[in-house]
Amino acid sequence: MKLVIVGGGIIGTATAARLGQTDHDVTLVERDEIGTDTTAASAGMLMRAAVEPTPFDVALRNRAWAAYQRLFEESGLEAERIGTLYLAETAAYAERLERSAATLADHGVDATFRTPDELAEYGIDTSNFDDSRDPGAFAGGLHTTADRRCNPAAVASWFADCAREAGVDVRTGVEVTAIRTRNGTVRAVETDTGRIDADTVINAAGPWAPQLNNTVGVSLPLAHTVGPMAELECPAAASQRADSTQSNTNSNSNATPFTILESKRYVRPGAANGSKAPRRAVVGEFNTGYAEGSVLELHKRDLSDSFRNGAPGTASLVSGFDDATITEEWVGYRTVTPDGRPIVGETDVSGFVVACGLTGLGITLAPAVADLVADAVAGGLDSEHREQVGPDRF
Repeated sequence: MKLVIVGGGIIGTATAARLGQTDHDVTLVERDEIGTDTTAASAGMLMRAAVEPTPFDVALRNRAWAAYQRLFEESGLEAERIGTLYLAETAAYAERLERSAATLADHGVDATFRTPDELAEYGIDTSNFDDSRDPGAFAGGLHTTADRRCNPAAVASWFADCAREAGVDVRTGVEVTAIRTRNGTVRAVETDTGRIDADTVINAAGPWAPQLNNTVGVSLPLAHTVGPMAELECPAAASQRADSTQSNTNSNSNATPFTILESKRYVRPGAANGSKAPRRAVVGEFNTGYAEGSVLELHKRDLSDSFRNGAPGTASLVSGFDDATITEEWVGYRTVTPDGRPIVGETDVSGFVVACGLTGLGITLAPAVADLVADAVAGGLDSEHREQVGPDRF
C-alpha cells in the first residue's frame, strides 16, 4: 500500500519512522525543512505532569514515555530531566492539582502536591516576582520529577533519519497543493513538484491540518491558539544564583523545574534550543483553550506588547532571573480540540487519516500517536481508542 504523510514535524516524522517498519511504500512530504516550524517553536518538554488526567490520558503518555526511554538510550540525543511544577494561584486550582497528583501517582508517575511553604525548594523566588498579583498568593503546586527538556527539532530529525534508514522517501521543500479523491476514496497527492499516487494520506500538518482537511471535505473541531515565546538571559552578576538552582538536574529532583502558572504563563530553564544554559530561560504561554472557529492567519508571528513587556516579570519567578532581558522572541501555533485530546484515525473519506489537534502535547505524545496511526492503517483503532481519540467521537 502507498502511504503519504503530510507534515515533517515531530508527529509526521515519528509516524514515518513507525510506518517505515511495515511493508508499505511510505513517502513523507514537508514544505520546509524537518522540524523547523511548529515543532521548533515549542518549549521542548516531554511531560509527565497533567492537570486532572483520566486513566486513559496517563496510559497514552506512558506509552509515549516508554518509547522515548528507548530512544534516548539508543541515540546520542540529550534530554535533561528537570521536572514540571504547576503553580496554583487560587485555592480551587490547588485542589485540582492535589487531585491530579494523586491520580498520576496511582498510575506510576512520581508526582506530589507541594504546599506554599515548600515551593522555595524548587527555585521559586516569590520575593522578586514582578507581577500584578500578590507574590505570596501561590496556593500550592503539582510537582513531577521525570519530565525532560529536549531539542524538539533534533528529535524530529532523528525520527526522520530512522525513517530514511527504513526506506521511507522523505521529501523536504515540497508543498502539497491538493488531495485527489475518487468516489470518496483517496487516490493521490498533488504537490508543487508533481503527483504522488497514494492509497492513504496521513494528515500530520500541525496548524495547517484544518486547511488540508478542507481539501477533501473533512470537518473536524480544530482551533488555533497562539504560543508567544521569548528567551531571556540574566546578567552575569546573577548567574551564580541561577546556577545554584539549575545545576546537576539529572540527579537533583529539587532543581528549578519547568514552571507553569495557573494563568498559563510558564518559565522553562535553559536555552531556546533545549540545551542547558544556567543564565537563560524561556518564557511562554501554554494556551490550550478551545474556541470554536478560531482558525488564525499562520503567517502572523509578532509578539504582543503585553507579552513582551511582561516576560521579564514572569522570568523573575525563577531565582536569579529578576533582571533578565529578552535575547530572542518568536511565536508558535497550537492546534487544539474541545476535549484536549488529539484526533487520530481514518475519517469518512476512505484512506484519509488524521493525526492532528495535539493541544500542546505534540512532543510528549508523538511516539504514541505514531503507534495509533499504524493501527489505523493496519485496519483501524480498537474501540477504546476510537472512543477517546478517533475523529468520529465528535
